[in-house]
Amino acid sequence: MALTAEDLDVIHLEETLWVATAPIGLPVYDFDFGLFFAGRRARPFDRSVTAVARFGAQPDYERIHRELQALGVELLHSPEVHDLASELPQWYPLLSGLTPRSRVFDAAPGLEVIEAEFGFPFFLKGSRQTSRHRRALSIIRTPEEYRQAVEVYATDPMLHWQRLVAREFVRLRPVAAEMGERIPASFEFRTFWWRGQLVAAGPYFAEFARYRWTEAERAAALAVGETAATRLAAVPFLVVDLAQDCEGRWLVIEVNDAQECGYAGIAPLPLWQRVIELERGRSVRG
Repeated sequence: MALTAEDLDVIHLEETLWVATAPIGLPVYDFDFGLFFAGRRARPFDRSVTAVARFGAQPDYERIHRELQALGVELLHSPEVHDLASELPQWYPLLSGLTPRSRVFDAAPGLEVIEAEFGFPFFLKGSRQTSRHRRALSIIRTPEEYRQAVEVYATDPMLHWQRLVAREFVRLRPVAAEMGERIPASFEFRTFWWRGQLVAAGPYFAEFARYRWTEAERAAALAVGETAATRLAAVPFLVVDLAQDCEGRWLVIEVNDAQECGYAGIAPLPLWQRVIELERGRSVRG
């Protein structure tokens, strides 16, 4: 059954930050705000409020946004801002020089196009996401693998409605981990940015491997992340995933609407404490 606005718990945390939340059954995403923060609920709302969405990725974000508006709740990200953060065709032009070369296709291109522009191997994904990081649908090494992947993309429930994106294959610094059929683990980190300020960072593949960055690596990575967050300043709550290639260069792997993103190797409590602290500071200054 599709999620509706009535399914959401809308809470005012610490008299500072509104969240519209519903559990999705994934520990890497779900967080019980009421367990850790003082909060109040107010329905019907006596005034319009702005809330952060924490109810997972939704294929019809615009509909839920509209339903919440009717209840007096404005989501932090409009549908347009949500798409800017989520859809590679929108954010990619703003991150020139920071992320692997990519091209978006409305339909699967012929082999001659792939071979001329990228060669093999290359990385294949949907304009919004991969299908559970499946290696066979992402790292394409031969023409036959490409033909097989295109057939799957046409019917996969997570991919068939997305545009196709071909990306330059970059050899990333590997991390030892048993990944099964998923893409190989790399030295990658997830970072959360709130109104252009870093609020949390941690290892992307923490579920599969233990790894840490040095202070120098952290500083170099976050410099790239901050540049990305600055270029996407129209997105108040942004995730920037950063990885180091085999030559030591830091790249933006992708960006996303942080409302939808799991925490990866990040502890959620300090993340939200920092967000509330920043919002409280804005209220005082405003």
